[in-house]
Amino acid sequence: MAKKQAEKDGKSVSVDTKAGSRAYNRFEMQVSQTLYMAIELYSDLNYLLVLDHYDDITLFDDDISPGVVSYYQMKTSEDSISIDTAISEAWIAKLYEQLSDPAWMVKELGLITNCPLKVSVKIKGDDGKLHSEEQKYVAERTPFMSFNQIMVDKIKADIAKRKGISVDEVDLSKFVHMRTILSIPKHREIVEQRMNDFLYGQYPRITMESAKTVFGAMMNLLSRCQSYEALDKDATFVEVRQKKGISKSDFSRIIEESMYIDIPEFQEIDQWMGYSEEERMKAALEYTKILSDVRGKSESFAALYRQLRSASQGNPRNDEESVKDYCERVYGGLTNKNPIYNKTYVGILIASMLINEWRRSV
Repeated sequence: MAKKQAEKDGKSVSVDTKAGSRAYNRFEMQVSQTLYMAIELYSDLNYLLVLDHYDDITLFDDDISPGVVSYYQMKTSEDSISIDTAISEAWIAKLYEQLSDPAWMVKELGLITNCPLKVSVKIKGDDGKLHSEEQKYVAERTPFMSFNQIMVDKIKADIAKRKGISVDEVDLSKFVHMRTILSIPKHREIVEQRMNDFLYGQYPRITMESAKTVFGAMMNLLSRCQSYEALDKDATFVEVRQKKGISKSDFSRIIEESMYIDIPEFQEIDQWMGYSEEERMKAALEYTKILSDVRGKSESFAALYRQLRSASQGNPRNDEESVKDYCERVYGGLTNKNPIYNKTYVGILIASMLINEWRRSV
């Protein structure tokens, strides 16, 4: 309607039809970048990563009682991003504001880009004329303090002006530019390959299907955290952790569940259980239901898995006990039986866990 009215008035209207797509891609890349960080930090930190609350990505050193935090803004471009843009758009000033929160000690303030960061300054040459000097930073990490001193002074002056403080009070020692390896068109493929490398390095016997399940579950969880908007700005850390955060323990749980819930071929389960002909026909039907439920990832199925995992860990199988007898014993000990999952169904799941445990031990 607005476009038609403008045409009537003889005015030319330009509609940026790509703006929404660019924003969506950037949000998707934030999820991929957060997962990439979760993988890279897995062996070093009991972290909590929070999306789109304190900043684009926030990294805490602990998921229960954090003492140290790092804040990151992520910006994307097909070409390069200028530090002058970061100044004029107040990206740097916004990051600097994080230093005002006394709740946690700030370790790092990062500007993450998928492209080179362009730093241009005017320098007076020997001829007395101003000359442009430009440098593009492409390293994985570049401290702001390593920029040309003219640019460092310019950044400090901008922050000082916005905050109404002296330039001498501005401290850029915690600022860093980070160049991610992710690209706009292939960020998902890149982080999935990094996930596969990580999982196969940690668990050489993990199946391809389990690796895909872990990746999909993590991406879904992070996307839900990012998109949750019903949280007040001044929400407590506990609320933020619950609704907007993903921890190392969450990652570990997803890996474990995906590995143990990997359903073996029916023939292998049949061999372990030693079904009679009549039992085999019923088990084959329940096996088909399980495969469907695994793909559906319903909460009731996930709850059943966790219940059986806990019950099995608390009641290990005796050496003289057959697998079928053990499955029946565990099933009989369940205090809260969901009526939609019968004994045969549950037995197949327990047998699958036993088989996967055996695979990991050989």
